Amino acid sequence: MPASDQPASIDQLIGDRLGRAIREARSERKLSMRALATAAEISQPFLSQIESGQTMPSLITLYRIANALEMSPSALLPADPDPEVVHVSRAAEARWVPISEAPDTAHTRVIHAGATSLQEYRIEPGERVGDWFESDGEVVHYVIEGSLALEIAGLGVWELNEGDAVAHPGALRNRWQSRGDGSARVALIYTAGT
Repeated sequence: MPASDQPASIDQLIGDRLGRAIREARSERKLSMRALATAAEISQPFLSQIESGQTMPSLITLYRIANALEMSPSALLPADPDPEVVHVSRAAEARWVPISEAPDTAHTRVIHAGATSLQEYRIEPGERVGDWFESDGEVVHYVIEGSLALEIAGLGVWELNEGDAVAHPGALRNRWQSRGDGSARVALIYTAGT
């Protein structure tokens, strides 16, 4: 079957719809592409690739774009990337994206995007996980493999090992730091606020 006849993957649908949402939000705010790129601290060509669905932004870039648009990152994510009732995400088809633009950053993949979103993070020894995050709704951090420290601003630091989980309101600023010499895999489950 020719490439053009192949159905788009969930990752491609998410990328296309995310790009469209960013473009529409920018247009509603009457911002030029250059103005948004400057405010989000990214290049205009990179923003163009994101808006056209040619590339997925890192998690940090998504937060910067959302902040520049004065909206939450979750408002930009597609509520339902596929009209089907059942969504299957195959590990072999995963599209891993960097969390930030740093060369030593960890990677994530969107497993499901909707009212409840699921992302998997893969953190190799020495990789950075990013900066502080906050969102609306609720967040659950679940350690699939390895160890990490979850810091919630003003509340403390929790050492988490394989099988441990922490749930909290997304409005609480939080960040991770990997622990030990091995790699870590973490699931982040996010439920949008109502």
